[in-house]
Amino acid sequence: MSKESLLLMVDIIWGNGSEILSSNSFVLNVTHRKNGNKINYDDSEKIQITSADIPGLPVSQNDWSEDLLKKNLIGTFLKCEIEEKDNSGMILGKVSHSGVGGY
Repeated sequence: MSKESLLLMVDIIWGNGSEILSSNSFVLNVTHRKNGNKINYDDSEKIQITSADIPGLPVSQNDWSEDLLKKNLIGTFLKCEIEEKDNSGMILGKVSHSGVGGY
């Protein structure tokens, strides 16, 4: 694997949405972690959504609400492609619906 490829690898976690924190953040109960992730992830992680591919969520985050996230994320198996983890421990990442089998 080339050095450039290693730089482009993204950490990924999967799990179920469990608690809505705001109109663009939630708690993910982590059930799966990609082999080769750069850091370890707890069983419960706070996620701030930078972009989403989730049926039922409008493209524009300006149209999101806590109720809309609750309807579309709670109990749903989700994939989070991690962009960064800030000093407070909040993960910033792309969130998408993960189908049956999850990966």
